[in-house]
Amino acid sequence: MDDASPTQLRQAWQHCALVTRRAAGNFYYAFIFLPKERRRGIQALYAFLRAGDDAADSEQGNKAELLNRVKERLDLCYEGYFSDSLTLGLALAIKKFKFPRKHFDDMFLGLKSDLNVNRYETFSELHQYCYRVASTVGLLCLSIFDADTPKARIYAENLGIGMQLTNILRDLQEDFGRNRIYLPAEDLRRFGLNDSNFFSDNNRNQLGELIIWEVERAESYYEKASNDFPCELRGRLIAASIMGRIYQTILQRVKTAKDHHNRIELSRREKLAIGYRVITESNS
Repeated sequence: MDDASPTQLRQAWQHCALVTRRAAGNFYYAFIFLPKERRRGIQALYAFLRAGDDAADSEQGNKAELLNRVKERLDLCYEGYFSDSLTLGLALAIKKFKFPRKHFDDMFLGLKSDLNVNRYETFSELHQYCYRVASTVGLLCLSIFDADTPKARIYAENLGIGMQLTNILRDLQEDFGRNRIYLPAEDLRRFGLNDSNFFSDNNRNQLGELIIWEVERAESYYEKASNDFPCELRGRLIAASIMGRIYQTILQRVKTAKDHHNRIELSRREKLAIGYRVITESNS
């Protein structure tokens, strides 16, 4: 890693930034407010996480094998080596920000579960999944933000759960088309729903009631995150605050939507406006 040329370094940062810009539709607008070194670190982290997601969702090849290859690339980075622009960017970020390996290992457990689990019986099971694929990312980001404190970890864990629940509610139709229902089966039964009638036109009211129920659960995690927000680190957690606010806005759109077949998206202008609003509030 130390023998990387200036050209290789430039290509690594450009690659990670490009992946982030293309794929991190919501996160990107929080990252752009970070100082250069931290922005590079979080873009390298995200580009690697994107590689893991792509392997788990791949329609070609053996998903387990593809995911193991991604994990091998992580091993390489922790040993201080690189094989391409992505691993060079991540290896440099690991060296600079000292990411705890445990969070990556937990995240891979979540990604692996997507290979053979497409239903969750209880919220406890779903909560564990959300922690593994979302809270771990927030915990890794704390190292980049220089905000890895006990209180900040509680904040990051709850914010991650809220954001992942928001993702699940936003992507109900898309996931259903891939034979995945993340919402707990115990909740579906509460509203008279099951695999076969989940998106039936005859059950729109029940689906709407279920979604409100789940939205309120997600809101409770945003509230927990807010209650545990480390105010003394407000300046360092600007990006996290922006990400949280963007996802809370999406959640409110899901809550008020009349048709849950379409994916809720915010415009570029809306995301930038949220970013500037959070920064203004932080400085007031």
